[in-house]
Amino acid sequence: MLKKLAAISLTAGALILAAPTVASAAPSDSYPSPPSAKVGDAIIDTCEVSTVAFGAGFFEPSETVGVSVSGQNAGAAAISGNTAASDGSLTVTFRPPSDGQGAYALDFAGSRPYTAMVTVSHGNTAASSCDHDPGVAAPAGTELPLTGGGMELALTGGSVSPWVLGGGAVALVAGGALVAVGAARRKRA
Repeated sequence: MLKKLAAISLTAGALILAAPTVASAAPSDSYPSPPSAKVGDAIIDTCEVSTVAFGAGFFEPSETVGVSVSGQNAGAAAISGNTAASDGSLTVTFRPPSDGQGAYALDFAGSRPYTAMVTVSHGNTAASSCDHDPGVAAPAGTELPLTGGGMELALTGGSVSPWVLGGGAVALVAGGALVAVGAARRKRA
């Protein structure tokens, strides 16, 4: 009975110590990066522009994406750009109405649905009217570009936890102690 317990303890300790090595055996570039979506400015003042940029492959090539806005006086808000490029990327600019305030949800209804949230606040310069031509407010080339090929995978604890190492070491020592105790009992008998 003691031999079986010692063998199980040693095996468990070895598996616990080997698990992080096995888990990190895959090369880090083996996972494809998912298509990204980024909100340029999530908090803007009245009459400012926020840009929502979707990375290549987010939508189908040349897809017309339905964009709807909900929030205070959302009907007076301005949206530009709802057709995806040939690589599936899309850049949309949003300008709230001149009397807009609070949270606005931009719902994108395409091959891959997405909802972007933009908060509008009245800063020091509340305007009575805005020029609602997003092309004038955000000329070409001023949008926030996607950098680094889009979003990266989340950090999920790629390093080995000291608790795992400590637990493996304790299991290994406990297994060794059981083997030593078993050997000592055998000598006495």
